[in-house]
Amino acid sequence: MARILAISSHVAYGPVGNSAAVPALQAKGHEVLAIPTIVLSNHPGHGKPAGFRTTSSDLAAILRRATSFAPVDAVMTGYFAAPNQIAEAAKLIAALRAKNSALYVLVDPVMGDGGSLYVPEPVARAIRDRLIPLATCATPNRLELEWLTGWLAGTPGDAVSAARALNIPEVLATSIPAGEGRLASLVITPDGHGEQISDLRASVPHGTGDFLAGAYLAERLERPPVAALARAQQLLDRAIRLSAGSAVLDVAGALRGP
Repeated sequence: MARILAISSHVAYGPVGNSAAVPALQAKGHEVLAIPTIVLSNHPGHGKPAGFRTTSSDLAAILRRATSFAPVDAVMTGYFAAPNQIAEAAKLIAALRAKNSALYVLVDPVMGDGGSLYVPEPVARAIRDRLIPLATCATPNRLELEWLTGWLAGTPGDAVSAARALNIPEVLATSIPAGEGRLASLVITPDGHGEQISDLRASVPHGTGDFLAGAYLAERLERPPVAALARAQQLLDRAIRLSAGSAVLDVAGALRGP
């Protein structure tokens, strides 16, 4: 199994960020070094949270020390609270890749949804300019893909073209309209693409994107992109189904099995 560095938010109530992604990685037996960019009592969607942001100097020190004990096979990044955090993460990733050219880097560009950014634009620009160029794979939703590329992604075909404009080896694009009442998740590589279609739901709990990114990485380290997406999408669909009527994504239930 792999050793994975996961840099994102930590939320105590309601799995999002690392709280959603890390269990999916651990369920496949991977060792995870989970580093928080921010620690919150709950997602803001459940009310005003209590918590604190990790300073860039503390983040840099934690990253250096946590990765000093043994080699890292993969890195996953998610939510960042400030551009200087992103700068420190980018430095660390570049240093790890200098030691291991096979390092797999998944960048989940957590920036926005529903038609607008929910992070400050300097954070979004830093993700685009500092992290995306380091990515083996990026996992944007429709809004994020369009913001990163300036291309429309209103259909699966448009999303494939936009993803290739990122000029990275692999893109997992989510929440792409695929006809009346349907959404597509597509994995795009230079050689082709595969897609999974799901029904459009009126509402889903927070954390679905984080969970899918973690589940995809967990599978991707063992199998090709299209097969990894199929297995990860099945897991996400199960989590959403088990969460029906709840505002909290049932990560634990999904990982226990059908």
